[in-house]
Amino acid sequence: MRRSLRFAIATALLAGLVLGTGTVAAAKGGHHKILDVQLVGLAAPRTVIAGVVGAGHAWAIDEGNAKLFSDGRLLINVEGLVLTPEGTNPVTSGKGVVSCNGGATSDDIVASASVPLSVPDGDAHVNQWLTLPSPCLNPVIFFTSNALGWFAVSS
Repeated sequence: MRRSLRFAIATALLAGLVLGTGTVAAAKGGHHKILDVQLVGLAAPRTVIAGVVGAGHAWAIDEGNAKLFSDGRLLINVEGLVLTPEGTNPVTSGKGVVSCNGGATSDDIVASASVPLSVPDGDAHVNQWLTLPSPCLNPVIFFTSNALGWFAVSS
């Protein structure tokens, strides 16, 4: 009985090691999703998260999600990103931003090119490849103004 238990534990540990190694190898392969999160709006103006300062006005979002892949691909979809309490968006464009390593240096914060943000509805889509710092630990994703004041952040 005791021998069977030891064998089962050894098998489970070996399986965990093999699966863990496969996951690390897949992450180096290029298209491995490393983050898949919902976005939330900026509740309090000028809130600082991971080195990125919030916009000067509160924002709400109906729906928002972001995905980051190991090859640097960033996908962001926002719908209904609007000022609160006004309920409309006056801004015509924005950017996707990834902050790595707590935003310790300016090199740890990477921005996409500008994308259209619909007025007054507040809908936008980012689908771009970024050059992320290595390592990129604890990434945080933002949708920001062109001046990089954030409107929405990964939750």
